[in-house]
Amino acid sequence: MSRQAKVRSWVAFSGLVLAMVAVGLAVQLGGCNRNTAGQKVFVMVPKGVHPYYEPCYEGFQDAAKKYGIKVEYQAAKAFEVPQQVEVIENLIARHVDGLAISAVDDQGLVRVIDEATKAGIKVITFDSPAPSSKALTYIGTVNEAAGYAAAEELLKHMGNPGEVAVLQGGLSATNLNDRFKGFERCIKEKAPGVKIVAREDTQGKLDATVNKTESLLAAHPNLKAIFSVSAEGAPGAAAVLKERNLAGKIILASFDDLPDTLAAIRSGVVKFCIAQRTYKMGWLAVERLKDAADGKTLEKQTDTGVLIVDKANVDNYMAQMKQEFK
Repeated sequence: MSRQAKVRSWVAFSGLVLAMVAVGLAVQLGGCNRNTAGQKVFVMVPKGVHPYYEPCYEGFQDAAKKYGIKVEYQAAKAFEVPQQVEVIENLIARHVDGLAISAVDDQGLVRVIDEATKAGIKVITFDSPAPSSKALTYIGTVNEAAGYAAAEELLKHMGNPGEVAVLQGGLSATNLNDRFKGFERCIKEKAPGVKIVAREDTQGKLDATVNKTESLLAAHPNLKAIFSVSAEGAPGAAAVLKERNLAGKIILASFDDLPDTLAAIRSGVVKFCIAQRTYKMGWLAVERLKDAADGKTLEKQTDTGVLIVDKANVDNYMAQMKQEFK
């Protein structure tokens, strides 16, 4: 598939995800508000429309079925603070019972989370925290530690010395910055001969990732590896490496287990990915919101952990993760 076709495919898929979510919610919920039919309403608010959040919401739905809770998925179309704030404000106006938010930005959500809390809505964060806010807890990856582990795995394949470039989908996201911090610290501590020659903002978009990867290859002809701390990095960079016959010659690895990333692992274009326990995040989000609604005090953080996905386990790792809740 050509790079242009890959980008068109991503855009079409994202639109399909949004349409499916909208249709599903309309059928399932009909815009219900707090305590409709005696049930609480919890809403997952991701950073934006992205396939990464599908297993998060799957876990959210499955836990909701167990506990008799209504759930929704409300995503802004773009990974932008004003759009996420608008989504949350609309949910506050509806008086839903709980919000599980993957924060686009820390400071940018302080006001609206405070507003939700004052309205009596229980607010937690998952996947990406907002530590400056009044969110009750964070459920997800301890991102600095995960970034450190990612660098350790990369160094096994890359060795020392060499040049590595980092792709990042937004430079203000707390979770991504923490991952980079851990990644950078590991490189400095364990491989002083490895140099991070660039850190490029892909804005969470596949087309931007493609363009940034092309620029990196032009600017750094001795590049040995590319690592993305966000999900779009592997599919976008893989398309460029394949097009230029550099697959396998430049090590490519990434956070997150998108379908295209898994396919690229199977074909050898991507060496590995760091899979977050996304299903677990969604499941625990419902349990923590339920606990908060029942007046229980929450721990400030739950580390859901990560695992390394490569050719050896690419076809069975997800079933193993879900088995914990069966």
